[in-house]
Amino acid sequence: MIKRLALALLVLAALLAWPSPATAHGRSAEADVRFAQTIAGMELTVVVRASIRVPAPLQVDVVAHDPGRGGPVELAVRSVEDGASSAASVRIEAGRPGMYPAILRAGRVGPHELEVRAGAERSVLPFTLSVPRAPLWEVIVYASFACAAVALIGALVGAALRRRAVASGFAGAFAVAIVVAFTTGALSPWFAPEGAPDPRTLTRPNAQPLVEVAPGRPGLGAAFRLRVTLFDGSTGGLADDLAEHHAALTHLVVTSDDGRFFRHVHPIRIAPGVYEVGLRAERPGRHHAYAEFERTGAGGQLVSGAFTVDGTGHPGHAGHPAPTGAAPVTEPARPVAGRPVRITLDTGATALRPWLGMAGHLIVRSQDSGYLGHVHEARSMADATAVPAPDESVARYGPRLEFVFSFPRPGRYSAWIQYVRDYRIVTVPHVIEVAEEGSGR
Repeated sequence: MIKRLALALLVLAALLAWPSPATAHGRSAEADVRFAQTIAGMELTVVVRASIRVPAPLQVDVVAHDPGRGGPVELAVRSVEDGASSAASVRIEAGRPGMYPAILRAGRVGPHELEVRAGAERSVLPFTLSVPRAPLWEVIVYASFACAAVALIGALVGAALRRRAVASGFAGAFAVAIVVAFTTGALSPWFAPEGAPDPRTLTRPNAQPLVEVAPGRPGLGAAFRLRVTLFDGSTGGLADDLAEHHAALTHLVVTSDDGRFFRHVHPIRIAPGVYEVGLRAERPGRHHAYAEFERTGAGGQLVSGAFTVDGTGHPGHAGHPAPTGAAPVTEPARPVAGRPVRITLDTGATALRPWLGMAGHLIVRSQDSGYLGHVHEARSMADATAVPAPDESVARYGPRLEFVFSFPRPGRYSAWIQYVRDYRIVTVPHVIEVAEEGSGR
């Protein structure tokens, strides 16, 4: 019996040491894939729902947060390995935010591309389609219990037939199976849980940006295109390996020097390593663009660029309209640089829908535009560490949003709190004066 037990434990150790199938940046096969897209004047989130098997129908939901003028959105999914594709379309109604479902078809697991077309714009989004697989330790536990059940029956039958050797052998097998099952269950947290990121894979350099606008100096009130091209820092080649990061490949924040123009948008991928978005120049003067993304094998990164809008004055509204109601509150009322500050906002809503995986977002920028911070709502951050990113179709939070942040240095900061109410994006601007420690202010 001792020999059988030792052999079983050796087999157990070998199985647990076997590498588990990897998932990209901790996203499991059970999680949906989300791509926020600013396309054809609309702010959309395209959600590829998780599949439990393939081939099978593939549900894709288009969540319209800012539908703009609306119009048809064409969707197509294509397998990179065999080229098989499926297409569908939805029609976004002007002024009607909400969820628009579509059904495509997937024939196999593996790398795919999702093509999104709206107006004259086209975005191609790479993702990996996978199906849930039980972790190896779980398979071992269930198999061991099944073997234990068979061995117990064998031992009972052997005892009933007075076959002592047979009963003894099955009893030994039962003991070994039970030991294997409980040992595997006890050790499972220490053996490479599926989807856990491996810090040893962070071997690539940061991407270097080229930020351009067309035309080169937009005129006040005119439409223009802002393009971010990413290059590998060591080879100079295009960096086309961005991972889904907070429900988007790229988050782009554009602000004017005076902070009165603000956009948080999600450029479309028009070519490998090239991301572009259409905007309208609504404030004159210097503007700053900050792109936030995560590169596979390199981690998260923030890059920036600048451009100038020609003209004087401004033609109208510059940014999302601020809602009426309570203003943000900072605690303490006079924040001090380097110390945690609690910023709260009473939205007045009984239930808020998550946007980009979080209940709320706080974006802060220093007056000289040299610093940009992006903070997530505290309670939804706690949820995200315990469970997959919340479904954007489910209203979960509200009415109070809470952020905790430490301003790096004294001075004036422009701040914007964003959340989603009834599918619509709400942006609340705010200005925060941060004192120097020991100033007595």
